[in-house]
Amino acid sequence: MNKRQQVFNGIVLWLGLAFLILMLQNFYSVLQYIFFLRVPIIIGLLLLLLPTISVNTGLSAMLKNLFVLRANNQLVLVIGGAVLAGLATIQVFDIILYNSHLRFDVPQQQVIPEFLQYLIAIILSLPIAIKAIQLSKKEIEEADRSWEGWGIIFGILAGALLLITNYFNKHFFESNQVLKQVLLKIISFFPERIQRGYVDANGNLSYGIAAITVFSLFLLIVYGLGYVILKPRPIRNRFEAPALFYITLILSVMVVWIGGISYFVDVSRIPTLLLFLAISSASYAIFKIDHFYKIYSKSNWKKPTKEKWINVISQRLKNQQSEDKTLVVVCASGGGIQASGWTTKVLTGLQEELGSDFTKAIGWISSVSGGSVGTMFYLDRFGDRGYPEENQLKQIFKSATEDSLDATGWGFAYPDLLRFIGLPFVLPKEKEKEKEEDTTTEQDRGTAIEIDWKGEMKNPDASLGSWSDKIDQGIIPIPIFNATLVEDGRRFLVSPMTFSPHKDCKSIDFNTLYPEYDIDVTTAARLSATFPYVSPVCRPSQDTRWNYHIGDGGYFDNFGIGTTIELLDQLLESEQSHQIKKVILIQINAFPDDENPQEEKGAPGWQMEVIGSLLALLNVRSDTQNEGNTLNIELLIDKYKCGYKHDEQEKVQQFLKDKSCQKAIEIMHIPIKFPRGRINPPLSWQLTQEQKEAIQNAWRDWKRSHSDIISELKKIFPE
Repeated sequence: MNKRQQVFNGIVLWLGLAFLILMLQNFYSVLQYIFFLRVPIIIGLLLLLLPTISVNTGLSAMLKNLFVLRANNQLVLVIGGAVLAGLATIQVFDIILYNSHLRFDVPQQQVIPEFLQYLIAIILSLPIAIKAIQLSKKEIEEADRSWEGWGIIFGILAGALLLITNYFNKHFFESNQVLKQVLLKIISFFPERIQRGYVDANGNLSYGIAAITVFSLFLLIVYGLGYVILKPRPIRNRFEAPALFYITLILSVMVVWIGGISYFVDVSRIPTLLLFLAISSASYAIFKIDHFYKIYSKSNWKKPTKEKWINVISQRLKNQQSEDKTLVVVCASGGGIQASGWTTKVLTGLQEELGSDFTKAIGWISSVSGGSVGTMFYLDRFGDRGYPEENQLKQIFKSATEDSLDATGWGFAYPDLLRFIGLPFVLPKEKEKEKEEDTTTEQDRGTAIEIDWKGEMKNPDASLGSWSDKIDQGIIPIPIFNATLVEDGRRFLVSPMTFSPHKDCKSIDFNTLYPEYDIDVTTAARLSATFPYVSPVCRPSQDTRWNYHIGDGGYFDNFGIGTTIELLDQLLESEQSHQIKKVILIQINAFPDDENPQEEKGAPGWQMEVIGSLLALLNVRSDTQNEGNTLNIELLIDKYKCGYKHDEQEKVQQFLKDKSCQKAIEIMHIPIKFPRGRINPPLSWQLTQEQKEAIQNAWRDWKRSHSDIISELKKIFPE
């Protein structure tokens, strides 16, 4: 575009804006009503646009699977929840529309006909319901062998029942004099100016006030029943309400709650958002609200030794009959449930290909985020012989890929929402007897996902302390769940072992900070997998000297490589390294690398102005970590190849004759990346059946295309 064209377009744009402003001046009352009705308008637009935003934008990797339901009964809840949200929105809209002339001295508007209100409620619910039906059809057909159409029919019946119930309640209570007198008595305590809009010019209750009060009570009952009935429990294969239902429930509550606040405070020219944030922040300060992870005192505490982990590796290597030991170390990257599934598929697949000798050679697994969740389920199924039995391999993958998003949805809709809107005191305390201590649990979306994971574990009450005993015996490898200390940015290694600081490393482990305390294994995995906003950053449930908040391990290193490099260097420099002749470093990446540049048209300039800096920060972080990890691995390989590179074979062989290089150790780096082109991997805690199958097929593709690596490994671990 040349300069003249740009000038012309600019003039046209500004003339158009000036004309629009002049036109809007003639519709001032319309603008006033748009302002007064902003809350139901925003919620209504969310109901209409949520499917498009979730499926057809850059957020699809995170949000699309919200609309994939697993059973007909979940579809019933979603359709009913969407109708409830639409009904709440149009009722709040209608009451504010009609009563604004009393409260704000604006021209009077007509009431929306009741039939039209119900029609609008249905229209608002249709996008969510239709998209859920479209995306769930295949999933429900495969998972629910009963007639697939009953979810749609009963969902429509549930929505119709809501509309009919609301109709009768509205007409019954609108004419109920007792209710009207009670409400008028409550309103009379406010100044006369504040009463306007709740009471009409004749001193009677304004239109719709009784009806919305009853609807609010009905919504409160539905909300309360959801808290009790749908609360996460550590039970396998139990019914769970889908996360999409919780979203519709949150929207229903928020349109009534925030809409009511805006109607009340707009007359005093108080900004609703500012007031809401002030109430929320004051609530957090007054009630000392925070998110916690549960720690408890160890029953038989002994001061840990920082060299113990090296001796444990020697114990693990005793499983090998040969004097020349091969050590396997695993790095499992982050990436939500995709990483969890890919991690378990790779590890169980390698055992199927190479036998149990390979698994028994694993010294530790350094995992991050979703990779930590997969590691947890993998190690949970280890038998006393140092590897998971063959009949457990499929169950490991199944547990690692089970939906956890629904439990998170419950946490969002109940404990976390009530905290955020300033009502934390209505939450019941969960007192339980566990680990020989009486504890009071503060539930949130983080503890909810832990409870869900426990339902899939063989040993749901396992703690780092109980795993420590198995590690000492060489039964399981050392798990290292990488997390991040929010306050100072250091790597936080959550592990049963204590690690000595290595030179200038920027890490500290759980046992060093909290030597007298223990945590559940599910908690350790959750700390590493504090996926931004899906799980909350949290601090210890007991006051200690180190009340750090813990964030996702991916903030520092999303691949687990940094920890492995430091530990390998310590181990190979120690006296116990003489028995190790080969190290196999397996790097499990849950996502394919963008190795080939793609054609990029570029996003609009205004979009880059708003989020460009954030996108650059996120993309540079991953690329920088990848480049740094690759360099560190190459340096480590060269260091233990006597300082020479691979192509200098003659110098290497000559140097091997020297006594100073008798400890040369071969480090074999095997990156196992999720193959490109299979699927667009999701960034959430829910997988569809198609995505689960894609992970299994991707492993078969990787084996086929890397048969040379499998053959080389079979020479090291012969059946």
